[in-house]
Amino acid sequence: MKTANATNLKFYTPESYQPQMSVAYLMLRNKSIYQRVGDVKLAELGVTAAHMSVMVIISHAEFSTISSVSQALGVDPAAIVRVVQKLVLMKLIRKEQSKKDGRVIGLSLTADGIKITKLIAPVWCDLLNQSLSGFTKKEFEQLKDFLFRIEKNNLLQLEDAL
Repeated sequence: MKTANATNLKFYTPESYQPQMSVAYLMLRNKSIYQRVGDVKLAELGVTAAHMSVMVIISHAEFSTISSVSQALGVDPAAIVRVVQKLVLMKLIRKEQSKKDGRVIGLSLTADGIKITKLIAPVWCDLLNQSLSGFTKKEFEQLKDFLFRIEKNNLLQLEDAL
C-alpha cells in the first residue's frame, strides 16, 4: 500500500481501539456539531447548514451539477437532490439545461441566492472563528496541514482499494 508519509506508526490496534477516541469519530462529531450550530446561526437567514453548503459550493464553481456538488461535499447525490429541490422551491437556485450537453443539468444561484450567500459568509466565518478560539495562528496552520495530510493518506488508500 502507498502511503503519503514514510512513518507507519500504528496508532490504533484492535485490542486498544476505542471508537470515541478515533480521529475519524472526532472529525465526524465535529462536522455534526458544525451543522447543528450552523442551523441555529443561519436560521435568521432562512437557510440551514445543508442549504448553505450547497449554495457556497455553487457560488464558487464555474459550473455546478448535482454530481459535482455531491463530490465536493462528500455527500450522497440523493441527499443533494433533496437539498437542491428545496432551494429551487425557495427560489435561491435554479436548474438549467447545459447548452453543450442537454443531458446535463447545471445549478446556479438566483439573485436572491446570491444575496443570501453573501450574508452567509460573515455568519459562517464567525462560527468557524469561535470554534478556533484559543488557537494560535501557528496551531491553526498546523491543524489545516494535519487535516490535509489525513485527506492525502485517505485518498491514497482509496486509490489502492479501487
